[in-house]
Amino acid sequence: MSTTMVPTTTTKKTVTWATTTVHEFELGHNPCSVPSTGGPGLGLMGKPISTHTTSVADRLGSPRSHEELYLAPMKRIERLRDLGFSIDEIAVFCIETNQARTERHESEQEYIQQMRQQQYEAQLMRQHMMQLEVQRQRQLYLQMHYQLQYQSQLPMRPRASSSSSSSSRDIVEPKVASRRDIHVIDNKRRRLSVEAMLN
Repeated sequence: MSTTMVPTTTTKKTVTWATTTVHEFELGHNPCSVPSTGGPGLGLMGKPISTHTTSVADRLGSPRSHEELYLAPMKRIERLRDLGFSIDEIAVFCIETNQARTERHESEQEYIQQMRQQQYEAQLMRQHMMQLEVQRQRQLYLQMHYQLQYQSQLPMRPRASSSSSSSSRDIVEPKVASRRDIHVIDNKRRRLSVEAMLN
């Protein structure tokens, strides 16, 4: 019997874009843009000055490097000066940018500390749960051990009960005898008292 293998072809899923829309903005003072270095923040501002749609083939190319997109602090100050901002205003922008950078760094450190605290608490909780599980397993083991001991001692219990019953009889009989002696003594006293009254 001959078997023929049918080749399976897998089709790779792809996504293609026909057009892309480009929005161009002016560069200016933007408090939301906080640089990692000193100097004022410079970013997109206002509404787009131009919008055009082109095909994707025209926009394909290698992206620009970080050095080409990066503006040094002095270049940003010069750009703001060209836009009409004074030195005092730029100084205020620098102070606000430094404050925002410091607050972001503090928020990041607080978040890291909070995550570490949560991880530490989760670790403590796991250790506590493991300890509880170990205690539970130990209690189950002791309970099974005691049950086995109890079952192994079950055949010896009738002898223990007979000995206990005989001992209880031994204990009860002296008590009964002592009560009879007291009753006899009381009868003798009554007879003596009656004889004394008659005489």
